[in-house]
Amino acid sequence: MSLNMHGISIGIERYGDDDFFVTMKAVGKLTHEDYEYMVPMLESAISGVKDPDIYALLDVTEMDGWEARAMWDDLKLGIKHGRHFEKIAIIGNTSLQEWMTKMADWFTPGDMKFFVDRLDAIDWLKD
Repeated sequence: MSLNMHGISIGIERYGDDDFFVTMKAVGKLTHEDYEYMVPMLESAISGVKDPDIYALLDVTEMDGWEARAMWDDLKLGIKHGRHFEKIAIIGNTSLQEWMTKMADWFTPGDMKFFVDRLDAIDWLKD
């Protein structure tokens, strides 16, 4: 029996009234159901905050892609909350992930940057 592990783990820390530091780790091939679990957690954390500033650290080193519906969920999340993301640091380990980060940065209002090293990504988010 093989185990098909997938999902998005999320951690959220608040700094002051409006700043959020969000950590996410994507594992396996993401599904619509993965977003159904993750999005309410994110939205609950920022509910009641008029204009939150979100600094995100996303680890995709174990991600294998998205199902089509999950890609749509990701796009909807970006449209709804994209203006709240000040900086997004992507931690990956392939040239395709780096290229996709550069492409996504064109369509993201905040800054997005690819890193191989987690500590470098955290330092960039703090600047």
